Amino acid sequence: MDDASLLKIAKAIADPTRYALLKAIAQREEISCGQLAELFPIAQATVSHHLSQLVDAGLVQMRKHRQHHYFRLRRETVEQFGQNLMESLGGNKEPVTTP
Repeated sequence: MDDASLLKIAKAIADPTRYALLKAIAQREEISCGQLAELFPIAQATVSHHLSQLVDAGLVQMRKHRQHHYFRLRRETVEQFGQNLMESLGGNKEPVTTP
């Protein structure tokens, strides 16, 4: 995962509403846009906009069935993001000790 991908994901989850939506999705195997809109005090169009940002960042997978859209967390992307972020920040190096 390159820096541009890391930043895209970080930007997607930096928004409090998108982060809350991502958490709600992660707690279920799959959930529809309509069901998510019922959980949050925002318009369904706003929920759809935030979901498209999460899909674009690769954090969420969308499945369309008839007129409904269903979303599920892409756990491998979240795990890879965490690993790559640590590597990018130099978190895979030995700690420096001072005498």
